[in-house]
Amino acid sequence: MRAASAAECLAWGHCPVAKEMLVRTEEPEGDIEFQRDAIDRAFRQGWTSPEDGKPRVLTERAYAEVRGILDYGGGWTGLDQATVQAVRNGAQPGDSLPPLQSLPFIDNVTDAEVFITGSGPERRIAVLFSHEHFPGIRCGHRFRREPGQETYECIWLKEEIETGALHRMMQNPPAPDGAGVIWTTWGD
Repeated sequence: MRAASAAECLAWGHCPVAKEMLVRTEEPEGDIEFQRDAIDRAFRQGWTSPEDGKPRVLTERAYAEVRGILDYGGGWTGLDQATVQAVRNGAQPGDSLPPLQSLPFIDNVTDAEVFITGSGPERRIAVLFSHEHFPGIRCGHRFRREPGQETYECIWLKEEIETGALHRMMQNPPAPDGAGVIWTTWGD
């Protein structure tokens, strides 16, 4: 038994932070097809929960947490925005809440296409995607091939984009390639 990698957890539909969960796998380390499938699944399915789409009710605990934050004038909560808004709008414990919905894998990223490119030592996984803040522009990212690190690459891409790397790059964008794709300039 060994700890599952982040990409394996993504491939099996688990949260990527569950990388310490012990599982038995037959997938060999460095299997690029398996990694491509895991990254593709992450982009297609997003962040899902077993509770997505199921009926919910406002609990007393959640109500008290939101009320405390609202009465204090703000603060952090791990509760979803729909629960906070329902309490703001006057919901009471026991009232129905809208079902949870899956979240996109990377905020504002749409239309992702994951594929394998190159050959030999240059063979690697790449993704083409659109970003809502840059309409009409097709972006691309090539994942590095560092032994033992491949499974974290999709999480690192998420972190880079959501912390502004794409926006910083687009302030002075690199020239698009022959297909009109602007490739990221980090991690390559």
